[in-house]
Amino acid sequence: MTALELGAPIRGILAFTSTSTDKAGRSVPAPGRGALTVVCEVKSKHSLPILDVAYRSRQLSFRRTQISQWLLHEQNELQEEFAARKQAGETVDSEYVSSRIVNLEKVAIRQEKDALAMYADDIGILSIHGTSTGANEENETHIRNDISFITISRTPGNAHGQVAGLLQTVITGIIPGNRNSNNIDSHFQDRQYLMFPSKTIHTDGIRAGVMSSFGFGQVGGTALVVHPRYLFCALEPTYYEEYKKRNRVRGLQSYKAMSEMMIRNLLVKIKEHPRYQGDMEGKVLLNSMARASFDPKTGEYSFQVSEIFDANAFSETSSLGVGVDQELISSVPFHNPTFLARNFTDAEISYCRSQPSPPSSFAARWVGKEAVFKSLGVQSKGAAAAMKDIEILDDASGGPTVRLHGEAKTKASERGVPKVLISLSHSETVAIAFARAS
Repeated sequence: MTALELGAPIRGILAFTSTSTDKAGRSVPAPGRGALTVVCEVKSKHSLPILDVAYRSRQLSFRRTQISQWLLHEQNELQEEFAARKQAGETVDSEYVSSRIVNLEKVAIRQEKDALAMYADDIGILSIHGTSTGANEENETHIRNDISFITISRTPGNAHGQVAGLLQTVITGIIPGNRNSNNIDSHFQDRQYLMFPSKTIHTDGIRAGVMSSFGFGQVGGTALVVHPRYLFCALEPTYYEEYKKRNRVRGLQSYKAMSEMMIRNLLVKIKEHPRYQGDMEGKVLLNSMARASFDPKTGEYSFQVSEIFDANAFSETSSLGVGVDQELISSVPFHNPTFLARNFTDAEISYCRSQPSPPSSFAARWVGKEAVFKSLGVQSKGAAAAMKDIEILDDASGGPTVRLHGEAKTKASERGVPKVLISLSHSETVAIAFARAS
């Protein structure tokens, strides 16, 4: 589960990391300039197309289309693989299906992941090694000022703080000064992009900060931390409100648990056995979908490997057809009223709009309808065919159920399909559905 789903506090976004090695040398306090590789680039004489909003919009739309086509291709390959394994007499178990689904989601997320809209001027603080040795002060400040910041075209004058609590500084916008820095060497006056504060500075907000380890031994590292509001502003308003509720509940529970541990002297709990039994170890470690659940009898969490998808759903003896479909959530035009009117009933529209993330709900229902259509094994009428005759609503227990109307119900009756079972799932970017006509 993600931090958003858990309601965990989010202190920042680790947007970039880099390690670098320097040239060979004998000086420990004055390493080389390998950190320059963080900003290496090939400059162009002409303006870059990526700075054109229209160009970027076209490229994003085209890329999403490519990813959708890739998902469709992988779906067909997955079904062919299931069929081949059945013919070979093999069993398609839940662990295998789960692993393939997780892999599809991860690859799709990686393909669609966009760079954060960050610019050089958004970096408000730089936390560096600062060993206070003469050689390192000269070398490190020279690299960070005259090279790195000039290369990324940062404007001069903002603060530089030698602090360890970079995340806290980014969140609060308060840069603590170094109380011992009461006599900065005049040699550093030419570092126009850096400032060495001796007093605390209250800024109007810091969007991002850089932490650098200009390390000894000719090895260095750099990390860019972005303010968490960049994540929160990208969420659906209703989903963000749900996250805040989970976060408040989690905060109260954490405070209660910490208080009890301090009162009862149970801050450190010695574990005597793992969360799973010996014969379950391999299944738990190999199944990325395995989750621990709370056991009220023992008061501990333990693993009960649940089958995300029933392996029997893929056996030929218990089903007439199996349909699988997946789609990028961003590619489903839920904001188009014509699309909704052609493909969703009023009850479905009302349900999806009431959910924390309407785009995810619409996408899950959409791929569910496609999966149901494929499981019936009827001839396709093309990509523009309406799907309103296939209705997916939740039953009393909260599970999705399929109701067929009109022509879809007629086709199902002709094939002797009394009902269709369906399983819906979605990640942050991809919706997936499995349907079984039985």
